[in-house]
Amino acid sequence: MTAPPPVRVEKALALMPELEALAPLRALLVSIARPDEATMWSSSGPYLTLGKRGVHPDELRRRMPQAFHRISEHLQALFKGYVEALESQQRGDAPGVVAALLRAGRLEEEVGRHTQARTWYEVALGVAEALQDRRPEVEALRALGYACVALGDYAAGARHFQRSLALAEAEFDQAGATAASEGLGDVALAQGQWGGAQAWYSRGLRLAEAAGDAPRAGRLERQLGVLARKQADLAAAGEFLRKARERFEAAGVADEMAGVLNEQGRLDAQLGRYTAASAAYREALAWAQRAVRDARLELSIRLNLAELDLEAGKLLEAESELRRAEQVAIAGHVILRLAQVYTLMGRLRGAQGDETGFVFFEQAIELARAVEHSVATEAQVYHAYGLFRSRLGQRDEARAYLERARELFDSLGEAVERERIEAELSALSA
Repeated sequence: MTAPPPVRVEKALALMPELEALAPLRALLVSIARPDEATMWSSSGPYLTLGKRGVHPDELRRRMPQAFHRISEHLQALFKGYVEALESQQRGDAPGVVAALLRAGRLEEEVGRHTQARTWYEVALGVAEALQDRRPEVEALRALGYACVALGDYAAGARHFQRSLALAEAEFDQAGATAASEGLGDVALAQGQWGGAQAWYSRGLRLAEAAGDAPRAGRLERQLGVLARKQADLAAAGEFLRKARERFEAAGVADEMAGVLNEQGRLDAQLGRYTAASAAYREALAWAQRAVRDARLELSIRLNLAELDLEAGKLLEAESELRRAEQVAIAGHVILRLAQVYTLMGRLRGAQGDETGFVFFEQAIELARAVEHSVATEAQVYHAYGLFRSRLGQRDEARAYLERARELFDSLGEAVERERIEAELSALSA
């Protein structure tokens, strides 16, 4: 008797209510989705996306005990964090209460549950505000700031970092002031506010160097390098990245080395040095594999490598790299990065003059709106989709998608991207 065919992922997900309790099941379902062999080798194979992959209910049933085990371990760690907070409360150790609650929030952040992490941090902040020692409050505010940034709430993130900085300075807490300055720089960079980012990163770097904090100084130099590259000051970018790399090499920090080499690759690409950029990305991947496995870092590098191949006209290499990235994103359930993979696949089809590439943009939009809804990712997809339509001579569709991207970037306060789209819309109307 022939086994029934697999259920398409898009149909399987349509049957699953958008409930937080089902998030681990959704992640498991996505991770075991497989492309159908017949489809892969058919004419529709090159346009295969997550939604068109198949899942077998019996495999999902077999894997469920593993999922239950991971959920149980995560909940045990959270419950332990709460009990530790309670024990600290019993001993009258309020800073211990804050530390235990922050640890629980970080556990949530590690699995991408930023809304839940934010809630833990808010409870921690409530306890910390009543203390005479303000350092736990400084730490709670910083944690809250980054949770807000991860959720795209830049205004709230900036408020938390500002408050953290003010308290740290009042307490002569140099490490706290350095970290808050870095956070404020990150918010400004995310919003395209170059002047503010420059001021905050430079201030943080001065504090880090004065305190002899080499890893944080290296991170700030890397961010100053990113900022200089975005401002097209490529010589300064190279110098900042060189200094950051020297600090990280001396400390042997694998993930930071991967991060700075990833940025070096982007700088080399902007300088038109294809071979050097490719070598930097390959070295970054090697360092990333030495670090604690971080699918997001690996995906960032693979996406940059694919984009480099795409810009160099090496379309087969770009497609191969994107399919590898797709597999990493699906296995790790990194949905927003998967949306970026499909956006690049759409651009690749656009470079080939292939109208059918629209399927990748449609899938990317769906993913950006789904489980980890990200306005920033959605805006980037619409922007790329508009340029794809423009390249194919479909001016009305191009204008509609670019206007939608402008509207979304506007809602985020992202001035640089909005201005770029304004120029593209003007060119369309000319």
